[in-house]
Amino acid sequence: MNKVNFLDIIIFLFVVLFIYAAVNKLMTFNEFQAQLGKSPLIMGYAKLISYIVPAVELIISTMLLMPKTLLYGLYASFFLMVTFTGYIVVILTLSPYVPCSCGGILNSMGWTEHLIFDIGFVLLALVGIVLYNRRQEKFSRPEVIPA
Repeated sequence: MNKVNFLDIIIFLFVVLFIYAAVNKLMTFNEFQAQLGKSPLIMGYAKLISYIVPAVELIISTMLLMPKTLLYGLYASFFLMVTFTGYIVVILTLSPYVPCSCGGILNSMGWTEHLIFDIGFVLLALVGIVLYNRRQEKFSRPEVIPA
């Protein structure tokens, strides 16, 4: 498998993940908002966060689908997944109550599996950034014609 195809697979996985997660949050919005409200870390901001997170997921998905914003979308994917991962680590470490505001398939995961899943996507974003930059370097170098 060549590197361009692997980058396309990474982009596809993020787009599917973020659109699936955003649509699921929007379809179960009241439940999603209620679960966020139970989180000891963010309960004061739950209402605002419940609107921002699905919007950000959809915006990042759009960025990943457009060549001009692809790199920004990969960086945004990385930072969003680091944020989600950090939230899980903090909530597991410091909170006596562990609310789950994830929906669908992710809701059926245990916290360890969810943490591994998120770390995997953090790593995928990093690989995607590296592959994108290598592809840009390859196409921006002048071709050397042997003498």
